[in-house]
Amino acid sequence: MSILNKKHLYIFLAAFLSSATSPLAFARPNMWWDHFESATANQTECVNQAENILTAEKAGQLSSDADSVRAWSPESVAVAECIQFGDKLVVAVLVSSDNPVAGNSIFNALRTGLTKK
Repeated sequence: MSILNKKHLYIFLAAFLSSATSPLAFARPNMWWDHFESATANQTECVNQAENILTAEKAGQLSSDADSVRAWSPESVAVAECIQFGDKLVVAVLVSSDNPVAGNSIFNALRTGLTKK
């Protein structure tokens, strides 16, 4: 195969691939995550605070258990987990959202409200 034919083949393949796939197929949601020492040493209180924050932020439907709270909506998912490490309570926060403004707002509210001052 000559160099000219290879060049045409590569151009054809590039054109085909770019027209055959939607740009939205490669889109990924925005994600924020962090971990920090909790403002409270009580795990139940930490979970309740996270639940109150997610409710205030209208993050969606809530589900919680003894050490974590989760919220989800069609555009966002948020998780706050209150983990006991010896004498410290550490909070791990993960937020994923198709809407960067809403996701950032939820993440900042959780981080600000649950961080030890």
